[in-house]
Amino acid sequence: MKNKILKISAVVLAIALLFGGLFLLFRDDVQVKIQEEKIKPYVPDFTLLKVQEKSDSEEENNAEVPAEAEEKLTKQVQNLCDNFDNSIGWICIPETEINYPVMYSGDNEFYLHRAVDGSYLRVGSIFLDYRCNADFTGKINILYGHNMSDGSMFADVTKFIDSNYFDSHDYGWLTTENAVYKIDFFSVSQPENYDSFYDVNADVNSWLDNLRSDSFIWRNVGISEENQFISLSTCTGSEGSSRTVLTGKLTEI
Repeated sequence: MKNKILKISAVVLAIALLFGGLFLLFRDDVQVKIQEEKIKPYVPDFTLLKVQEKSDSEEENNAEVPAEAEEKLTKQVQNLCDNFDNSIGWICIPETEINYPVMYSGDNEFYLHRAVDGSYLRVGSIFLDYRCNADFTGKINILYGHNMSDGSMFADVTKFIDSNYFDSHDYGWLTTENAVYKIDFFSVSQPENYDSFYDVNADVNSWLDNLRSDSFIWRNVGISEENQFISLSTCTGSEGSSRTVLTGKLTEI
């Protein structure tokens, strides 16, 4: 009789755990959808931007931004910032899943599991390192985002390890309240989470030298210490301290 009770209890517990796990997964999916609907009215229309493919003699693709397009894009981000505290911009890499608002707070913990409205969200938000300038005027700018198994957030960053994928997705866009930037990607690296790469106040030349020595891919896009840079950092895998980082040059257009 005792064994029968134990077996029944074990079955009940297993069922409870199964349905509990399914509930949590379903709840997370619902929360993500709710947040997507909330930010949908503020998604910048990056189709307004045109990129002219580089020729053999050019180091990077050229971008054309009509004045009316720039005004519309920055206005959309202004509306975002007016409605969501701590939002500072929007990042997009065409033909990837990376198309998100960028958040900024007083630490690098809050938005790990918070939505743009501050509510709990397991997948978190894309956010700028708190030691960087919130208006991206610093030389070194580092964004963080989770590597989600469903391909969302910064999961696509890990795809850039493949050189063919890198070369076919070699630019992106960053829009703030006041400016539109083109991002020309030139590096993929995999530092540890405690690496000196994450010292945003480092000497730019030393930072670039270290980045180049640690990069799996390095492309010539005409960089110097005078440029501004942006890096997209995510976990390489579900375990360990390795990060995969995609870095590009920021050019205001």
